[in-house]
Amino acid sequence: MTRGFKHHLNGTTLRTCATAVMLSLLAACANAPQPMMSAADPKNGDGIGGTGIKSAQINTRGDGIGGTGITNTGVRGTITGFGSILVNGLELEFNHKTTVASDGKPTTLDSLRVGQIIQAVAHSKDGKYSLATLEIQHAVTGPVTAINASTENLTVLGQKVRLNLAGDKAAIAAFKTLQAGDIVSVSGLRQADGTIIATRVDQTSDDDRILLRGTATAVSAASVHVGDLDIPVTQTAGATAPQVGAQVFAAGRMINGKFVADVVSGTTPLSFDEAVTAVSLEAYAPKAAESGGPLTIDGVTVNGAALPAGTPANGRIIVTGAIAGPSAITATNIENVHTVVTINAARGSLRPAAIRPDGSRPERVAPRPSIDRPQGRPDTPSVTRPVIDRPQGIPSV
Repeated sequence: MTRGFKHHLNGTTLRTCATAVMLSLLAACANAPQPMMSAADPKNGDGIGGTGIKSAQINTRGDGIGGTGITNTGVRGTITGFGSILVNGLELEFNHKTTVASDGKPTTLDSLRVGQIIQAVAHSKDGKYSLATLEIQHAVTGPVTAINASTENLTVLGQKVRLNLAGDKAAIAAFKTLQAGDIVSVSGLRQADGTIIATRVDQTSDDDRILLRGTATAVSAASVHVGDLDIPVTQTAGATAPQVGAQVFAAGRMINGKFVADVVSGTTPLSFDEAVTAVSLEAYAPKAAESGGPLTIDGVTVNGAALPAGTPANGRIIVTGAIAGPSAITATNIENVHTVVTINAARGSLRPAAIRPDGSRPERVAPRPSIDRPQGRPDTPSVTRPVIDRPQGIPSV
């Protein structure tokens, strides 16, 4: 047998063996149990955050989305700083995929301010939080109807608002410029009696949308009662009126001095998508820790962890845990946080009197004085310049 023939035979044998091995592997794969494949296509934008992972893939084993270890966490609280967005002691990272809204309307991250209340959903893994959605939620936007500068209290659209300016002279001076009829947006959380503790107050214009968030304390066929305001409602076919205890959102306009709502909706106390399994909520304790008994915060029943010892009634707290139902949390931790100081960005109306609804208020914009100006430039005497003889060339050296 020649050397070339041996080489040809060995090559043929190797290729035959390789083919046999490959066919064996394919047969083994065909007989093996196949994993369940998702029909979600990330290129189509379906699924959570464009990952192609459907909400239905979230399992109940507690190991996150589809066993990846990623958990959807609902966050509600006050913005305390930036770099990332700091809320409830969490560092919420954001990117170009983060969806941002303000009271239901699309906006950008540039609208965020310290002191605003936000509700967000973040994908959390290994202690890191990546924001999927974020909404700025004002407690009330509307006209000031009463002011008490000495106690730093306001009434806005029938809602009691308490500020804490902490002796800041500039903030106090700005607060004193507010008058009845000025439109403000208030960010803050409510205590058990419905009082809004403001973390931020912003001046807005007369043509801004009027809105309100709060708990329905009474409901009839004609109205919903929130704070000290009765909101007229018009029943439409198929519409369901908010129930007592529901979290109400109402938006509309001021017409002839009255709030006329074109949107009135009610949600359960935990208004997160069913994909959200964990929560971090900032709130006010409805009672002191020593009172004992069941704990209910903003309509949410809190089981598991108890209030820390020494927590006073209306003490500010953060509740961390798992969602156990539309209005229930199994808390793993409850901690006290410091009393907040209000950021007052409302400095009284600066609108010209011509477009103010109440022309009786003193003018705050000083009119520009009329100045007599000369109509032409005065004649200036002509100046005769002397003639100077200059050399015509460069002298030789």
